Amino acid sequence: MGRFSFAVLMVVCMATAAGGQRPHRVFTPDPDYWVSGGVGGVRGDGVNDGATASTWNFGNSTNLQYRAAIEKGWTNGSSFGVSGTYARVPFVYSSNLATPLPGSISGTRCGAGGCDAHLNMMSLLGMLHYGSGAGLHSVVEAGAGIIAYNDLTRDSDGARLAGGNNIDPMFTFDWGLGYGFNERTNLDVVWDWSMALHERSGQSNGVSNTNTMPGLRIQLRMGFGNRSLSRR
Repeated sequence: MGRFSFAVLMVVCMATAAGGQRPHRVFTPDPDYWVSGGVGGVRGDGVNDGATASTWNFGNSTNLQYRAAIEKGWTNGSSFGVSGTYARVPFVYSSNLATPLPGSISGTRCGAGGCDAHLNMMSLLGMLHYGSGAGLHSVVEAGAGIIAYNDLTRDSDGARLAGGNNIDPMFTFDWGLGYGFNERTNLDVVWDWSMALHERSGQSNGVSNTNTMPGLRIQLRMGFGNRSLSRR
């Protein structure tokens, strides 16, 4: 009986020791997720599209752009996630009508004199964000993804212009200031600098394929959940 009791005691001690070595989760006051929405003004150079022998001149005018993002909380006020933007942009569409459209592209074109038009400009980016918490703090963001130009329509009659459904790579770097009303509610004012690269096919070497888009936006960020850490 004594040997049996000793064996049972040893098993209990070993199980307790093994359980003590297992990692356990510790919850921090930092949000596990951030959701943000914002609006701002954005300018753009425009696009030179070789496939349609056309130029989409944005005229560096300032237009409203709407932005939403969802991020996973990380460490020291940083997070990572995805963001998306939308803007309805007015522009002047002009083209060389002597260059025929490829058979795969449909739509009408305006001549060298140009015509007033609008397009939808949308982006989807993977992003990193730094800066959160109560009080005044700096904000830095960086992202990479795609930008799409869709629904090119002429203002005078609503005709669909050639060159829509065009997707380009895009890179962005942003910085600014944020103020946290508390650890989970932040208001940021951010200066955006974005660059999209259009394909060079059909263009001469002296024609730009870069659409540079600076902007200024204000956004509200809300934190949810509690980020957890694994400790022994």
